[in-house]
Amino acid sequence: MDILTLELLDVTVFQALLELRSLLAEQPGVPLRILGEDEMLRINVAGFLEKQGRVARLVQQGPQWELLVAAGAVPSPLPASAPPPPAPPALPPVLLLRSAFAPGDRALGRRLLLETLSHLDSGTPWVGLAHQAVELLEDPLAVAAFETLQARGIPVRVSAASLAHAGAGAGAGTGIGDGTGADRFELMADAVWQKLLARGGVTVL
Repeated sequence: MDILTLELLDVTVFQALLELRSLLAEQPGVPLRILGEDEMLRINVAGFLEKQGRVARLVQQGPQWELLVAAGAVPSPLPASAPPPPAPPALPPVLLLRSAFAPGDRALGRRLLLETLSHLDSGTPWVGLAHQAVELLEDPLAVAAFETLQARGIPVRVSAASLAHAGAGAGAGTGIGDGTGADRFELMADAVWQKLLARGGVTVL
């Protein structure tokens, strides 16, 4: 390995250390031959090399001195940091279009549907009721299930058109006004869930 020569003549201690630091940064690990005359400069240079873990041997040549610096270990490059793990995909909202799983026993189908809602992840953006699902607003057990979802931070929203079609606007058979049905949940413009449904962006039950 070639030996680099650094002459530190007619320089201040500060200048000498600056040049040495720059050389070590550009050529890490290479052996050095450092020449100088000033004794205070030699002491400072030797001390700096010792702090860097570099072994230096002094050779006196009349008024000049020479520091022979052995080759040092070349620092290993830092390993490339692993890319962060991809963010989990956002959960789609859930849209109910029926009041029970069908065909089959309707009571069983409704119970299974409500039990399925209880397993929704807390990151679900919202649960929507449309079409026949607004019939669930007449069922106290279903209303209780929806309120549990909202308590978990999952909003429950009701299709405005479906609610109006079911006669809910007049409070007929839906519990509106008596604190047991649709008045507890947010109305949703139908274009919201229809656009999501058209492009597969909603889970339909």
